[in-house]
Amino acid sequence: MIESSLRGNIIYKEDISDGACPVKVDLAELELAIVNLAVNARDAMPNGGTFTLSIHNVVAGHEHGKERPTGAFVPITFSDTGMGIPPHLLSKIFDPFFTTKEVGKGSGLGLSQVYGFAHQAGGTVTAESKIGHGTTITMYLPACTDEQITDEHAPAKKTEQVQRPTVLIVDDSAEVAEVTASLFEHLGYATIYRDSADAALRLLDDGAKIDLVFSDIVMPGPIDGVGLAREIRSLYPDLPVVLTTGYSDAAQAAPSNLRILRKPFDTDALRDFIQDLSEKSLAT
Repeated sequence: MIESSLRGNIIYKEDISDGACPVKVDLAELELAIVNLAVNARDAMPNGGTFTLSIHNVVAGHEHGKERPTGAFVPITFSDTGMGIPPHLLSKIFDPFFTTKEVGKGSGLGLSQVYGFAHQAGGTVTAESKIGHGTTITMYLPACTDEQITDEHAPAKKTEQVQRPTVLIVDDSAEVAEVTASLFEHLGYATIYRDSADAALRLLDDGAKIDLVFSDIVMPGPIDGVGLAREIRSLYPDLPVVLTTGYSDAAQAAPSNLRILRKPFDTDALRDFIQDLSEKSLAT
């Protein structure tokens, strides 16, 4: 998985301590976080280099800035020998939609997913970097105790399956959509992605059960986000539609009766916006 995310001119190394303690996390989210970190390391080493994954012994409660998670943690460290990140940008790399990449070479680093995953798991994540010497990112994930491992093999208790609401994310940028999806998923939503208004309308026409459509305004093709919202309101009047954009002109030009969330936004801003949307819907 990691090596397939790198290039042939990048050497992949592992440094895993004997008897490393297991962690209890969502495997799919962990794999996505690792891929995000590997892809960013690859892009930081255009001329090749080394990417190293290290897993060390358990450490006690880790303190990082104002964060003081308590308990035992397994540090999983990802290091590259790339270009490095300037100090004034290092504190921003976990923000949604933030990127150090040139225009046309990606819309974001995808590291907000890493941040969200680590904190949702009960841990944290840190980053260190030096220009010309590379970057090191460490995820501190809660260690799985012997008792927890034993319990995992016990007969599973029957629990009622909770149906999560589904959000259809429409954006011509797969990278931006991935970040948006991670924010929604951290709020408890399931997500489906389509890269154009036409594809979104075909999905709805096929009868997919969607609870909310979240679409970028500026998209190539015959129908942009505003046009998509109009089509949905005409065909599916009970289906809520939220538009988003980072362009002031596009937001100002949109009809005033459309709901617009301005980029960039984080999980808290998205949660507040959706909650406000729900309250207004109930009031009408």
